[in-house]
Amino acid sequence: MKKCLRFIFMLMSIWILNGCTQNNGYIGPIFGSWSLISISEDGIPLKLEDETTFSFQNKIVQVMKYREPPYTGTGTTKYGNFTISDDVLTMQFQLKLPDIDNYVYMTPDWLYFPMDGKPIHFDIKKLNGSKMILTLATDKGELEYRFDKTW
Repeated sequence: MKKCLRFIFMLMSIWILNGCTQNNGYIGPIFGSWSLISISEDGIPLKLEDETTFSFQNKIVQVMKYREPPYTGTGTTKYGNFTISDDVLTMQFQLKLPDIDNYVYMTPDWLYFPMDGKPIHFDIKKLNGSKMILTLATDKGELEYRFDKTW
């Protein structure tokens, strides 16, 4: 019986350890989903009305805004590309098309990002297994985005 239990435990361990994969290889500690905790401009908190998460996999970033707790209703999802080089995270979304309101590849307009369709360059101030802090220099000042990792 002990041999059977050891064998089952070994199989379960192998299955669990092989269950998490990252497409196209390891992309670093940014892989996974991050909950936006706060945004501030020059140290002054900005209003966050809805829950927002960023999910990074491969070279794609998915930005989701959930409306009203418990966040089970409809929300807004936007997609873009991202790259990391040294301590800079670059996100690229498309320019909003004038005749389309809910275009899924345009810049998330609720996050104070530039809406010109150009790459957005964030300085990575902190990125570890559980916390991420990004800053973005703008004409008005510096925006700071704080995240907690959800998975």
